[in-house]
Amino acid sequence: MAKLNIVLADSDELFLNHLTNYLLEKINTFEVYSFTTKESLVRFIEDKSNKIDIIAFSEDLMDGAITLAGAPVKVLLSDGSYSEVNDFKSINKYQKAEKFVSGLLLLYAEATGRVEAVTHGDKNTKIVGFYSPVGGSGKTVLSVAAACALARRGKRVFYLNAEKINSTASVLNRAESGNMSDIYLNAKTKGANIGLRIMANKYVDMNTNISYINPAESSLEINELTSAEFKKILKEFETLGEFDVIIVDFDSEFNKDKIDVLSAVDKIFVPFTGDSVSVSKIDLFMKELEMYDELSDLYPKINLVLNKAANRNNPPISANVDIKASIGLSTVFGDIGSILNSGESIVSVMSMITGNI
Repeated sequence: MAKLNIVLADSDELFLNHLTNYLLEKINTFEVYSFTTKESLVRFIEDKSNKIDIIAFSEDLMDGAITLAGAPVKVLLSDGSYSEVNDFKSINKYQKAEKFVSGLLLLYAEATGRVEAVTHGDKNTKIVGFYSPVGGSGKTVLSVAAACALARRGKRVFYLNAEKINSTASVLNRAESGNMSDIYLNAKTKGANIGLRIMANKYVDMNTNISYINPAESSLEINELTSAEFKKILKEFETLGEFDVIIVDFDSEFNKDKIDVLSAVDKIFVPFTGDSVSVSKIDLFMKELEMYDELSDLYPKINLVLNKAANRNNPPISANVDIKASIGLSTVFGDIGSILNSGESIVSVMSMITGNI
């Protein structure tokens, strides 16, 4: 994407110099023009030969010329105090420079529809599902552990919880803002830019470096999505090119809609335990996939995972399919907290799964 022309206007010369130097030295996205007086700012704006994409100004330099300017983004530099300027969006100028820049780019992307302004767009994204017809198989634990292990290996990972009762908030710390309600609404809205809403609502957990979005305001909202709408969301994640891997944590329902959604996933890890009930359910599940032609596309995507394995002997699976990974009992899986704080040890523990992604 070509560089954006940004006008910074603030009478606080120390702040302005600091921000301008940061943008020029650290960010390769902007051509920067900075002003500390209203007169010089107005002259620049009124010169029609100057192309402007973003104007960020302090309240004391507000002028009618800003309102009339053709810049897609005009944003008030706020210091957190009360302002009488209500016609513009604002951005807190006293925050980390990285977050300030991200906020500006997001405002620009929202105003212009140019999602590439806020994405890397260079990733060949894989969508990896964790699904099991077996309750208590450790599906969510393994999906989070896989996300942590991949992030530890330097991969850009997004954790997407697709359970009817979304457990994201109990798995990862609740983000400051944004939730899946916005994503679901846009999936139902014709012509809406779902990718942009993903970028606007996503949050990166600083401890694990995993990206995620807060759960929807109501757990019932995901029930209102059609399988086609959920597949549209997955496709947008792929199209963004922002992530190496999307980890999707599905619930245990098995119906036509679930089959349709699973068909949009590149790989499906199916955990089960070695007890007779769990083995019996996996046998039935695999035989269902073999039996019906409409399920045949899922079969090669399936990767069985024996979880909580107490010994090296795999349980007897009558279906003609290999067990791709065997995960032994480990203190790392004591609870979600221990997984999130496991450090480098999670990489080796999950290698049999992540090695197949």
